[in-house]
Amino acid sequence: MIETIAHPTAPSAPEGARPAGAPPFLRPGAQIDWHYRRPGWTAGDASTIAPMRVVRDDPRGLVAWLAPGTVQEAQGAPDGRRIRTVPLERRWTERRIRIREEWWGNGILRIAPTGTPWSVWLFWSGEPWTFSGWYVNLENAHLRAGEATYSSDHVLDVWIDAAGHAQLKDEDELEEALVQGRIAPEEAAHIRRHAEAAIASFAAGDWPFDPA
Repeated sequence: MIETIAHPTAPSAPEGARPAGAPPFLRPGAQIDWHYRRPGWTAGDASTIAPMRVVRDDPRGLVAWLAPGTVQEAQGAPDGRRIRTVPLERRWTERRIRIREEWWGNGILRIAPTGTPWSVWLFWSGEPWTFSGWYVNLENAHLRAGEATYSSDHVLDVWIDAAGHAQLKDEDELEEALVQGRIAPEEAAHIRRHAEAAIASFAAGDWPFDPA
Protein backbone atom coordinates (compact mmCIF):
# COMPACT_ATOMS: atom_id res chain seq x y z
CA MET A 1 0.00 0.00 0.00
CA ILE A 2 1.30 3.47 -0.90
CA GLU A 3 1.99 5.53 2.20
CA THR A 4 -0.07 8.73 2.46
CA ILE A 5 0.01 11.69 4.77
CA ALA A 6 -2.84 12.72 7.05
CA HIS A 7 -5.79 14.46 5.46
CA PRO A 8 -5.26 18.23 5.33
CA THR A 9 -8.70 19.53 6.31
CA ALA A 10 -10.45 19.32 9.65
CA PRO A 11 -13.11 16.61 9.99
CA SER A 12 -16.77 17.64 9.89
CA ALA A 13 -18.38 14.57 11.42
CA PRO A 14 -20.62 14.32 14.50
CA GLU A 15 -18.92 14.35 17.87
CA GLY A 16 -17.80 10.87 18.84
CA ALA A 17 -17.55 9.59 15.26
CA ARG A 18 -15.18 6.66 14.90
CA PRO A 19 -12.62 6.01 12.17
CA ALA A 20 -13.85 3.94 9.26
CA GLY A 21 -12.74 0.32 9.57
CA ALA A 22 -13.74 0.08 13.22
CA PRO A 23 -16.86 -1.85 14.28
CA PRO A 24 -19.80 -1.94 14.40
CA PHE A 25 -20.22 -2.66 10.70
CA LEU A 26 -23.36 -2.57 8.58
CA ARG A 27 -24.70 -5.66 6.86
CA PRO A 28 -24.84 -5.96 3.06
CA GLY A 29 -28.07 -4.42 1.80
CA ALA A 30 -28.36 -1.93 4.66
CA GLN A 31 -28.78 1.74 3.79
CA ILE A 32 -25.90 4.08 4.54
CA ASP A 33 -25.95 7.84 4.05
CA TRP A 34 -22.74 9.11 2.42
CA HIS A 35 -22.11 12.72 3.57
CA TYR A 36 -19.81 15.39 2.17
CA ARG A 37 -19.49 18.45 4.40
CA ARG A 38 -17.28 21.49 4.04
CA PRO A 39 -14.57 22.01 6.70
CA GLY A 40 -16.10 23.90 9.58
CA TRP A 41 -19.60 22.64 8.78
CA THR A 42 -22.28 23.51 11.35
CA ALA A 43 -25.86 22.34 11.75
CA GLY A 44 -28.07 23.77 9.01
CA ASP A 45 -25.26 24.26 6.49
CA ALA A 46 -25.66 22.76 3.04
CA SER A 47 -24.02 19.41 2.40
CA THR A 48 -24.24 16.48 0.03
CA ILE A 49 -26.01 13.35 1.34
CA ALA A 50 -26.39 10.31 -0.90
CA PRO A 51 -28.46 7.36 0.38
CA MET A 52 -26.68 4.19 -0.72
CA ARG A 53 -26.78 0.41 -0.21
CA VAL A 54 -23.94 -1.36 1.58
CA VAL A 55 -22.18 -4.00 -0.48
CA ARG A 56 -19.41 -4.60 2.04
CA ASP A 57 -18.40 -2.98 5.30
CA ASP A 58 -15.43 -4.34 7.23
CA PRO A 59 -11.94 -3.40 8.50
CA ARG A 60 -10.67 -3.07 4.93
CA GLY A 61 -13.17 -0.38 3.97
CA LEU A 62 -16.68 0.50 2.90
CA VAL A 63 -18.17 -0.52 -0.46
CA ALA A 64 -21.57 0.97 -1.31
CA TRP A 65 -23.86 1.24 -4.34
CA LEU A 66 -25.50 4.44 -5.59
CA ALA A 67 -28.43 3.40 -7.76
CA PRO A 68 -29.54 5.24 -10.90
CA GLY A 69 -32.19 7.87 -10.17
CA THR A 70 -31.38 8.15 -6.46
CA VAL A 71 -32.68 11.42 -4.98
CA GLN A 72 -30.01 13.01 -2.81
CA GLU A 73 -29.53 16.19 -0.85
CA ALA A 74 -27.04 18.48 -2.56
CA GLN A 75 -25.53 21.96 -2.43
CA GLY A 76 -27.07 24.68 -4.54
CA ALA A 77 -26.79 28.40 -5.23
CA PRO A 78 -29.33 30.76 -3.62
CA ASP A 79 -31.46 30.64 -6.79
CA GLY A 80 -31.68 26.83 -6.53
CA ARG A 81 -29.18 25.98 -9.29
CA ARG A 82 -26.63 23.21 -8.78
CA ILE A 83 -23.46 24.71 -7.33
CA ARG A 84 -21.39 23.41 -10.25
CA THR A 85 -23.34 25.73 -12.56
CA VAL A 86 -22.10 28.80 -10.68
CA PRO A 87 -19.28 30.56 -12.61
CA LEU A 88 -15.92 29.31 -11.41
CA GLU A 89 -14.67 32.77 -10.43
CA ARG A 90 -17.26 32.92 -7.60
CA ARG A 91 -18.06 29.27 -6.98
CA TRP A 92 -16.30 29.19 -3.61
CA THR A 93 -17.67 32.50 -2.32
CA GLU A 94 -21.31 31.94 -3.33
CA ARG A 95 -23.65 31.20 -0.44
CA ARG A 96 -24.87 27.61 -0.58
CA ILE A 97 -28.31 26.27 0.19
CA ARG A 98 -29.73 22.78 0.52
CA ILE A 99 -31.38 21.39 -2.61
CA ARG A 100 -32.58 18.00 -3.82
CA GLU A 101 -31.40 16.44 -7.05
CA GLU A 102 -31.48 13.10 -8.80
CA TRP A 103 -28.34 11.09 -9.54
CA TRP A 104 -28.00 11.02 -13.30
CA GLY A 105 -26.64 8.25 -15.50
CA ASN A 106 -25.87 4.67 -14.54
CA GLY A 107 -25.30 3.60 -10.97
CA ILE A 108 -21.83 3.78 -9.45
CA LEU A 109 -19.94 1.71 -6.91
CA ARG A 110 -18.13 3.80 -4.30
CA ILE A 111 -15.29 2.36 -2.26
CA ALA A 112 -13.77 4.14 0.75
CA PRO A 113 -10.59 2.28 1.79
CA THR A 114 -9.93 2.57 5.51
CA GLY A 115 -7.62 5.43 6.50
CA THR A 116 -7.15 6.62 2.93
CA PRO A 117 -7.64 10.26 1.80
CA TRP A 118 -9.69 9.31 -1.23
CA SER A 119 -12.59 7.15 -2.31
CA VAL A 120 -12.71 5.24 -5.58
CA TRP A 121 -15.85 5.37 -7.73
CA LEU A 122 -16.36 2.76 -10.43
CA PHE A 123 -18.27 4.07 -13.46
CA TRP A 124 -20.11 2.24 -16.22
CA SER A 125 -21.57 3.65 -19.43
CA GLY A 126 -23.77 2.58 -22.32
CA GLU A 127 -26.36 -0.15 -22.65
CA PRO A 128 -25.43 -2.85 -21.84
CA TRP A 129 -23.16 -1.34 -19.24
CA THR A 130 -19.46 -1.20 -20.05
CA PHE A 131 -16.84 -0.36 -17.43
CA SER A 132 -15.54 3.19 -18.05
CA GLY A 133 -12.92 3.63 -15.35
CA TRP A 134 -12.05 4.69 -11.82
CA TYR A 135 -12.87 8.17 -10.53
CA VAL A 136 -10.64 8.89 -7.53
CA ASN A 137 -12.37 11.47 -5.35
CA LEU A 138 -9.73 13.09 -3.13
CA GLU A 139 -11.23 13.70 0.31
CA ASN A 140 -10.75 13.25 4.04
CA ALA A 141 -10.43 9.70 5.31
CA HIS A 142 -13.98 8.71 6.29
CA LEU A 143 -15.41 8.88 9.79
CA ARG A 144 -18.45 6.84 10.82
CA ALA A 145 -21.41 7.45 13.10
CA GLY A 146 -24.54 5.32 13.18
CA GLU A 147 -25.71 4.47 9.65
CA ALA A 148 -23.70 7.23 7.99
CA THR A 149 -20.20 7.98 6.76
CA TYR A 150 -18.66 11.48 6.67
CA SER A 151 -15.96 13.18 4.63
CA SER A 152 -14.93 16.55 3.15
CA ASP A 153 -14.19 16.90 -0.54
CA HIS A 154 -10.76 18.14 -1.64
CA VAL A 155 -11.79 19.57 -5.05
CA LEU A 156 -8.97 17.99 -7.09
CA ASP A 157 -9.69 14.49 -8.44
CA VAL A 158 -8.07 11.80 -10.58
CA TRP A 159 -9.66 9.98 -13.52
CA ILE A 160 -8.22 6.62 -14.58
CA ASP A 161 -9.80 5.18 -17.70
CA ALA A 162 -10.44 1.49 -18.31
CA ALA A 163 -7.12 1.20 -20.14
CA GLY A 164 -5.25 2.50 -17.07
CA HIS A 165 -4.43 6.03 -18.26
CA ALA A 166 -4.52 8.50 -15.36
CA GLN A 167 -5.08 12.25 -15.47
CA LEU A 168 -5.84 14.98 -12.97
CA LYS A 169 -9.34 16.45 -13.01
CA ASP A 170 -10.58 19.88 -11.86
CA GLU A 171 -7.16 21.51 -11.50
CA ASP A 172 -8.81 24.80 -12.44
CA GLU A 173 -11.24 24.43 -9.54
CA LEU A 174 -8.40 23.84 -7.09
CA GLU A 175 -6.64 27.00 -8.29
CA GLU A 176 -9.82 29.04 -7.88
CA ALA A 177 -10.45 27.51 -4.45
CA LEU A 178 -7.02 28.83 -3.48
CA VAL A 179 -7.75 32.30 -4.86
CA GLN A 180 -11.15 32.46 -3.16
CA GLY A 181 -9.87 31.24 0.21
CA ARG A 182 -11.64 27.88 0.27
CA ILE A 183 -8.29 26.04 0.52
CA ALA A 184 -5.01 27.24 2.01
CA PRO A 185 -1.74 26.86 0.06
CA GLU A 186 -0.42 24.17 2.41
CA GLU A 187 -3.68 22.22 2.01
CA ALA A 188 -3.40 22.43 -1.77
CA ALA A 189 0.13 21.00 -1.57
CA HIS A 190 -1.14 18.09 0.54
CA ILE A 191 -3.97 17.46 -1.91
CA ARG A 192 -1.61 17.33 -4.88
CA ARG A 193 0.56 14.84 -3.01
CA HIS A 194 -2.52 12.72 -2.39
CA ALA A 195 -3.29 12.76 -6.11
CA GLU A 196 0.23 11.48 -6.80
CA ALA A 197 -0.19 8.82 -4.11
CA ALA A 198 -3.51 7.68 -5.58
CA ILE A 199 -1.97 7.26 -9.04
CA ALA A 200 0.93 5.34 -7.51
CA SER A 201 -1.54 3.15 -5.60
CA PHE A 202 -3.28 2.29 -8.85
CA ALA A 203 0.04 1.47 -10.51
CA ALA A 204 0.93 -0.79 -7.57
CA GLY A 205 -2.35 -2.68 -7.88
CA ASP A 206 -3.50 -1.84 -4.36
CA TRP A 207 -7.06 -2.52 -3.24
CA PRO A 208 -9.55 -1.37 -4.40
CA PHE A 209 -7.88 -1.06 -7.80
CA ASP A 210 -7.05 -4.76 -7.87
CA PRO A 211 -9.73 -7.17 -9.11
CA ALA A 212 -10.01 -9.03 -5.78
